[in-house]
Amino acid sequence: MDENKYKKIQLDIIGMNCTNCAKSIQTYLEKLEGIKTVQINFTTETAEIIFDKKKISLDTIKESIKKLGYTPIEEEFDAIEEKRYKALKSQKIKITFSIFFSILIIAVSMRDHFGFLKFLNNVNINLLYIFLIILSTIVVFWCGNKFLLGAYNALKNKTSNMDSLVSLGTLSSYIYSLVISFNHIFNLKISLFENSHEVYFETSSMIITFILIGNYLEAKLKAKTYTSINKLKGLRSKFVNVIRNGNEIQIPYRKVKVNDIVIVKTGEKVPVDGYIIEGQCIVDESTVTGESLQYEKIEGDYLISGTIIINGAVKLSAEKVGEETTLSKIINLVKEASLSKPKIQRLADKISAVFVPLVILISIFTFIIWNFVIGEAFDKSLLYAVSVLIIACPCALGLASPMAVVIGIGRAAENGVLFNNIEAIEKLNKVNTICFDKTGTLTTGKMKIKTIKTSNGLSTNEILKYAYSLEKYSNHPIAKSINYYCYNKNIIPYSEVENVVNHHGMGITGLVNKKPVLIGNSRMLKNYNISTPKDYDETNKLLYICIENKVVAAIEFSDTEKKGNQEIISKLKQRNIELFLISGDEESATKEVASSLDIKNYIYKALPEDKEQIISKLQQEGKYVAMVGDGINDTPSLARANVSIAVGTATDIVVDSSDIVLLKGEIRNIIKALNISKHTVRIIKQNIFWAFFYNIIAIPLAAGILSPYGIIISPVMASMLMAFSDVVTVMGNSLRLKVVRID
Repeated sequence: MDENKYKKIQLDIIGMNCTNCAKSIQTYLEKLEGIKTVQINFTTETAEIIFDKKKISLDTIKESIKKLGYTPIEEEFDAIEEKRYKALKSQKIKITFSIFFSILIIAVSMRDHFGFLKFLNNVNINLLYIFLIILSTIVVFWCGNKFLLGAYNALKNKTSNMDSLVSLGTLSSYIYSLVISFNHIFNLKISLFENSHEVYFETSSMIITFILIGNYLEAKLKAKTYTSINKLKGLRSKFVNVIRNGNEIQIPYRKVKVNDIVIVKTGEKVPVDGYIIEGQCIVDESTVTGESLQYEKIEGDYLISGTIIINGAVKLSAEKVGEETTLSKIINLVKEASLSKPKIQRLADKISAVFVPLVILISIFTFIIWNFVIGEAFDKSLLYAVSVLIIACPCALGLASPMAVVIGIGRAAENGVLFNNIEAIEKLNKVNTICFDKTGTLTTGKMKIKTIKTSNGLSTNEILKYAYSLEKYSNHPIAKSINYYCYNKNIIPYSEVENVVNHHGMGITGLVNKKPVLIGNSRMLKNYNISTPKDYDETNKLLYICIENKVVAAIEFSDTEKKGNQEIISKLKQRNIELFLISGDEESATKEVASSLDIKNYIYKALPEDKEQIISKLQQEGKYVAMVGDGINDTPSLARANVSIAVGTATDIVVDSSDIVLLKGEIRNIIKALNISKHTVRIIKQNIFWAFFYNIIAIPLAAGILSPYGIIISPVMASMLMAFSDVVTVMGNSLRLKVVRID
């Protein structure tokens, strides 16, 4: 995306009643000049919009959404929650009035059924009609105004939604009753209604009441579905203490700049990502990584935004601020994943797109059959038609996957697993083969220098000075270990470094202090025709340092496996998942790890292109492959795999391009990811089934197919069934994801 031309914003949108409301907003915005892409998620009430800054402004976009009857918000978390709370409070007030007035309407309309209300028969019938008209008008046009407005906006956009069905059903019974009332009050003598005295104001008011209650319960349940996102947002510090011009000041977290000195004390949340430059602390990273252990951090250690200082106080140099922090990226990843849809939902979406027009046609057909074919009275035929309109539920179809998806990715985020895209949830459930990188993935990647063997008369410190100068330009775990070792030894690198080239899988070259320096493994030396001294043991555990094409030192490293690997590998095997270890290391180092973990299939000396070809070959054999890696050298194989998984210690480019990120960098979270995938896909399928099943059964019943057997669904009962259908069949089922076992 051209950032100079386009801008991406995320808005919260309040007031949507169903997935078709979201579709209406999206359809309308996409027609505006300057809008590039629009994604609306009804479940999380969020929108992601990319637009041309020169052709349309953010204010214009917001005003367009407001014209459709919805409230766009681009504010801080607390402000958004406050507005949501006010919207729910307003909805609750309308529900209260709607219930109260509906009870009064029912009491008057059904006075003959209640002995204590028979005195109303002595009241002038016209006065009762007027009373019913006033109360039902308030219920329909004030309490239920959001349905009418939603239907009107849908009509303007040449679409239809749930509001269209509710409005048609409500207005049909209301207008019919209004005509009957006026016919008697004003003695209009309309022949069609001359013998009709029964009005159905209670039907229109109870439809509104029950659906309002259903919407309210849905909104409350929906709030539970995105509690994970809300928790993550709540980890952001509102204000941050920084030192500027020698003074400690407090500023909003969005105002913190790179390289600001940030002060964080006991009990406070870390507001930015950065290195500790003074002090020490004990930090709880469970909020971000899902791991309950606490860690001691000292000067030079890295702190992640969103984590909490349990004890101590530190000053850190801000390296990533605002939307670039780890916490902000996690929130955005979860939001973006929530906005997308899995393939399994597309069938439901296609049906949902034609659902409302189809229901309207069925309703009309129902009226024609009952009134003209069977010969039922006009008002009774109308009630059957209204029942069809009301009982149909496009929401259940539209919510089938979004509800499960939001809860699934939220649950994953709480447990240290990030899904970069929603299709990864669906694809992960198909994986039958997993390929692992070794260093940094199965091992800690924190290589420790074991021995340094020198030659050619140079001192160890002088050789390390050259190595430190060059390795500063590499992110490889071995390079980091050299840099850390030299830093602790107070070795100062040369400042004059040129022509640095990283040779993935082999080493690094460059000019240091005008001298050509090569640091790499035995294959690197062979490529450059550099021979090793006779007294050197040529194994992969040795890293050679060459100055001016001569080997001046060999460093031996030690690495350790991550804790719990054997248990996780065992669990993966129990799932009949085939495992491969693909490493760029020599045979001895690769075989050692493979043997320790009982991984039968291992490949060594694999360059980046070799890893990619291995995965491609596995796919040609019919395997559905996931690749787990952490380095730039893993990028080709990650891109080739059906599912790419990056450990949290990976480079930014790997994290950004992977389908799934394991935040703490430990493969044990793969089990959690697999379980979340399995449960989410299963619940999506169940939701789609129940949504179809409900509508297939409910619509014919409402149309009166079983009326000869005395089974009739009135419009009021239809409104009850519709209001609670998605609450019970879809939302209730989806919420099970919050409690299923995933470890």
